[in-house]
Amino acid sequence: MYGLAFEESGMNEIEVSLNNGAHLKDLIAELRQRVPSLEGQVIVPGEDRLADQCTFNIDGRFYYNDENIELKDGCRVRLLTLAVGG
Repeated sequence: MYGLAFEESGMNEIEVSLNNGAHLKDLIAELRQRVPSLEGQVIVPGEDRLADQCTFNIDGRFYYNDENIELKDGCRVRLLTLAVGG
């Protein structure tokens, strides 16, 4: 975890095991349960979706808040905060 996710949780990394055919929303639900400090700033309260300023990087590819993307066995997922400003 990087940026805001790291600041909120104090964690660099967490290993999560999901069922075959799991989607990003399943990962978010697992993170809400295991790292409750992410709910609010990183995860939308009461929902299994990321806040607008956050995204996942999966094996080097970006998927902006698309909770329906299916995760493959062994993939590496990074939780990032999008940089904004000028």
